Order: sequence, then structure tokens, then C-alpha cells
Amino acid sequence: MEKNKTLIAFFSRRGENFNVGSISRGNGEIISSMLASLTGFREYEICTADGYPADLAECNKIAKKELEERARPELRNALPDMSGVGSLLLVYPNWWGNLPMPVYSFLDAIDTDGLDIYPICTHEDNGLAMTERILMQAYPKASVKKGIAIRGSVVQSEPAKAEESLKVYLEQSGLLA
Repeated sequence: MEKNKTLIAFFSRRGENFNVGSISRGNGEIISSMLASLTGFREYEICTADGYPADLAECNKIAKKELEERARPELRNALPDMSGVGSLLLVYPNWWGNLPMPVYSFLDAIDTDGLDIYPICTHEDNGLAMTERILMQAYPKASVKKGIAIRGSVVQSEPAKAEESLKVYLEQSGLLA
């Protein structure tokens, strides 16, 4: 797989996390770093202009409202150069069985036609939930591949185990030479 043909796009949040406590580095950020280390693919961080509170309850209030309104929060970072990108490793947390709304902001802003999307989800209880199907329905001209779900608690406390799972996933997906 050519390094310039695949992009890792990740959404991550620091602060208080469910079942893990307060973290200085978000699960998605850690996963993205592992993926970049294993593959050499470039990374793009999906982050909103306003960010999210470190307090979990406050974050949940805002994120739940965004979900109910199907909001598309403004992104802080300029979009990555997508020329020649054919595959996207999409890293995100499972928020109420869905993707966080900033991930939709990103996907809506890029051309997903013909793009191979590999869902990589962090969670504590519900795995990928319906996120693969949701992606297929929202972006029908993309090819959504079989995804992987990794517990955030594993990312934080057993990073070698998380990295091994990613390595196996990449090999099975044909993304690791």
C-alpha cells in the first residue's frame, strides 16, 4: 500500500473518560500514533473550533445535543490534501452507538466517492455498534470496509495489546505490507 494513498483521520478527546478516568492523551490520538508507527501513513486530527470540555458530564451534554440536532461542528484544522488518497483509516470513539458529529463534519467536507473507509472505533461497552452501517448509509459512494473496535481502557492500560490488535487488523485488511 502506498503511503501517500492512505490517510489516518482521527477524532480524539482528552480529559475525563468513561471507565478510564482523566487522560492526558485521548484514545483516538494514541490509536492514530500506533497506526502511523506501523504503516508510515500520515495523520490528520479532526478537531472542532470550540473543542469539548474536559468534564465528562459537560462533554456528554454538548455531544448529545449535537447528535440530536445532527449538527456539523466547525472544524479547527484546515482539511488535509486528499489528492490521490484512496483509503482512509477513520479513528473515532463510539458515542451513543454513532460517530461523533465532528467526524461527519470532516467526511462531509471531503470527497468520499470511491474512498475505501476502514472504521477503527474505541469504546467501552458497545464495540462498533451500528457505525459501519451508518457510514455505509451516509456515504453510499464510499466503500466501507470491515472495522475494528478496541476498548479505550485497553488503549490506556494495555497499549501493546491494542497495538497487536491493530497490526492483525491491518494485515487482514491488506494495509500492512
